[in-house]
Amino acid sequence: MTLHFFNPDTDYALASNSENYTPPFSIMAVKSSLMLLPALYADPEDAILLPDDNPGLLNYLNTFAEFLSNKKLTLVRPRHLSRFIEEKKNMEIRPWGWNRTLCKWLLSLGVPDIMIPTEEEITVLRNLSHRKLTIPFLLNMKDIINDEIQIPKEFTVVEDALQFWSANRLQDREVYFKAPWSSSGRGLQFTKDLEKRHIEPWLRGIIRSQGSVMGEIAYSRNLDLATEWECHNGKAMFLGVSTFITSERGKYKSNVVAPQENIVAYILQHVDVHNKGNDLSAIIERQRLLLENYVAQYYEGPLGIDMLVTEDRNINPCVEINLRDTMGRVAIDIQQRIVSRDASEFEVKCLRHFTAGGIFSPMSIISTLRDIESN
Repeated sequence: MTLHFFNPDTDYALASNSENYTPPFSIMAVKSSLMLLPALYADPEDAILLPDDNPGLLNYLNTFAEFLSNKKLTLVRPRHLSRFIEEKKNMEIRPWGWNRTLCKWLLSLGVPDIMIPTEEEITVLRNLSHRKLTIPFLLNMKDIINDEIQIPKEFTVVEDALQFWSANRLQDREVYFKAPWSSSGRGLQFTKDLEKRHIEPWLRGIIRSQGSVMGEIAYSRNLDLATEWECHNGKAMFLGVSTFITSERGKYKSNVVAPQENIVAYILQHVDVHNKGNDLSAIIERQRLLLENYVAQYYEGPLGIDMLVTEDRNINPCVEINLRDTMGRVAIDIQQRIVSRDASEFEVKCLRHFTAGGIFSPMSIISTLRDIESN
């Protein structure tokens, strides 16, 4: 059995490096609204840990209650967690992502140390989650990527970052500045239409709070995509590719849900396969080798590598590496549940409703449930 827990604040908690991190209200709202997200991909008879003991969301989602019952999923309130663990054998805790704040909270609820990463493991996870990990990945792909793709830079001095921005502006190139730790397109500064007076305070704040800032070219996107992986015993297992939709400023919006062969074909329609660096199979194999060299020896669990296809139809094979669950992984898992032989007709019907038109938008789950309920 797996005990799932949705904590979208995990990257921010990693950034704080604190046992007592409190996320902003906007992130808390997402956490509360989507606390039952794992129900969409959990195996039958799994469990979901709720974020608090009085989740108001459960008061009116009768249809989701039927969905949970159909899959025989158990909802666990924090005050019951210790007793629940005592009753279950060989249970694994699977949060969206690990961090010090989560570990402290689980320990306070009576979870045994053996089920939680150690301080050393969290430190390693935090270091690996820094966005600068994209630099060695891309450097070690120089022989198989297109010359259009530039290596990101890390800045610890505001003036150096501003010089990078100015130099690219003179060449009519837009720039992204990124906080070392953030998620879903937050913690980004897209410099289009911004002036120095807008950019400089943001840079100072990020460098002061997180120690550095990443700078990279803002490519005109033809497509956003990702590869999804699971690291275990030093090996990186490839799970599939995903495609997703973002806003102009890079914030995540939704994922495509479809069979893998359809997604791969869709990606290749956007790529100039005759250009250097656009062999998707070669990129995935190189990613696997790099993950096993840099990550899988030190980390167990899910991860996703965000990528993009430029306006010139070239693949950037490593925009970001997320050492946690991702919505791309959710999309793949939902598709697998839809075609699974052990999925009930009711579960498949609901999942198809959630992904109408082949699009999965997490924040639309609540309204979708209400639609099902009213029908």
